[in-house]
Parts: sequence; structure tokens; C-alpha cells
Amino acid sequence: MTTLDLLAIGAHPDDVELGCGGTLARLAGAGRCIGILHLTRGEMGTRGTVEERVREAERAAEVLGATTLDFLDCGDGGLRTGSAEEDALIELLRRHRPRLVLGPSPSDRHPDHGRAHRLVAAAAFYAGLRNRSPERGGDGAHRPAAVYSYMQHDLFEPRFVVDVSSAWERKLAALACYTSQLHQPGAAARSEPVTKVSTPEFSRAVEGRARHFGLIIGAAFGEPFWTPQPIAVGDPLATVPGGVL
Repeated sequence: MTTLDLLAIGAHPDDVELGCGGTLARLAGAGRCIGILHLTRGEMGTRGTVEERVREAERAAEVLGATTLDFLDCGDGGLRTGSAEEDALIELLRRHRPRLVLGPSPSDRHPDHGRAHRLVAAAAFYAGLRNRSPERGGDGAHRPAAVYSYMQHDLFEPRFVVDVSSAWERKLAALACYTSQLHQPGAAARSEPVTKVSTPEFSRAVEGRARHFGLIIGAAFGEPFWTPQPIAVGDPLATVPGGVL
């Protein structure tokens, strides 16, 4: 059993790194214990093999400073959200006992992302019910204190933005591990079809979005998050933006 400060969950390898990789790197650098969970191995992806994507995910997790890396088999390209998938995620949440979970947003261009959001939200709640799945560790029932959503393709109005300026280079280094999926300047062209995320324009958009949200909070780079509940604040002064106002 590993007690995590934070567990970041994505539908596919590279989702977490794109959506909240800077936040993970910043927290790991500050001594927080973070974990990464991919709900699939990206087996239906247009580019790369399952084995290749797993190796890429392992290298990216190491770059970000993750303590744990796990994969579930929820089915890429039609992500399943039934009781079996809930039980598998409940078991992992009880094993790692994260205080905070980061996951996909409720609605996104890729249908698997919205399905993943619903699976994560349900399992995070059910994991706190002692009589749910007792054969999978009900005596160790654990409910994360909060589940926050990171941004992927579709926009949302953020509830808060994390300053990831100090961790931006580590995020880029993690993304560079995904040689099968993302554009790598100077790399030899692959024989597979070009996808939206493998274009130079996508890479520029990732940086542009981070610069946009960073500007809003007075930072160089920012990662936006959403939650349906209000955020508890102990010290209002801690929320004041930095930089040039």
C-alpha cells in the first residue's frame, strides 16, 4: 500500500502529461508523493503499438517524478464504465489512498475522456463505501478528499489555475517521451498517418494555452482546472496573482 498525495488519471497514455504534467512535476519537485494511472494502454490509437506506448508512459512518469505508475484495461476507443471497471479503480484507490485525484473533464472531443470522467467520479465516491466491493479491500475504504478536472481539447471556465512555470521544462521533457504520438522537432518522419496531436500546430497550441492561462494569473505558464464544488481557501492572500499586474 502506497499513500499518495495526488493521483492523476487519464484515459490514454499522454493525457495526464498533456493536461496536468506541469502540476505533477511541480508537486513532485516540492516533495509531494504523486502517482499516475492510465485507464487504457492506447491500444486503438492510430500511431504506435501498445508496447511502445507503455514504454513511453514509463519514461514520462520517471521524468515527472511519479512514485507509482499503473494501467487498467478499460478498453480504448469505447472506454467501459461498468461495475467491473469501477471495482478495478476502487481497488487501486484503496491501495494508493490519494488525498487528491486529477482526472479528465466531463465533456471533451474524445468520447473516452468524458467516459473516463464519469468512471473516476463514481469510483472515487464508491471507494469510500465500506460495503462496496468488500472482497477487493472494503475494510480499507478510502475516499479522496477532492477530484479536480484538467483541460484537454475542449475549453472550460477554470475554477483555478496552477503556476507551472518552474516545471515547464520537465513537462516538455515528459511529452518528448511520447515519440509515437506527439510532434518531435527534428525527428525522422514515421510511416503512420498524421493525427491532430502529431502535428507541429498541436505542440504550439499546448504552449500557447499554457501561456494564455499563465498570463491570466501573472505567470509564464499555467494549467487550468475545474471542479463543481467551491475551493476552500485558508489564506486569501495566498491566492493573489504574482507577476506584473
